[in-house]
Amino acid sequence: MHREYRAGESTFGPLPLKSIWEPHVLRDFELRVIMQVAGCEGIVGRLLLGDVAGPPDMPPLEVANYVAKQKGYLPLFVGSDTEVRISEGGEEVLREFFASDEWKGRNPEQTRRW
Repeated sequence: MHREYRAGESTFGPLPLKSIWEPHVLRDFELRVIMQVAGCEGIVGRLLLGDVAGPPDMPPLEVANYVAKQKGYLPLFVGSDTEVRISEGGEEVLREFFASDEWKGRNPEQTRRW
């Protein structure tokens, strides 16, 4: 058995995934990294406006969920093959995040383009 460490806590064995929507010091930084690696901020913006994301929008959202999992978080987006939405508790956090200095101070050229 090996010891794992994440965000000020340690545990033995595999780390259980946590919600990124829970407040913690690095949340905005982690969200910025995930959004820029996945290149999904346009889709997320549409979801926040009430639009529906469908199959053509899935690749960037799948990348975001994959990166989130690698960082120890539960999926940011949930749904089926035909419709996807922001996971529970995420809409308000994402609205605040897109208005944050962390997001506004990013280098847009570092965002992945699909």
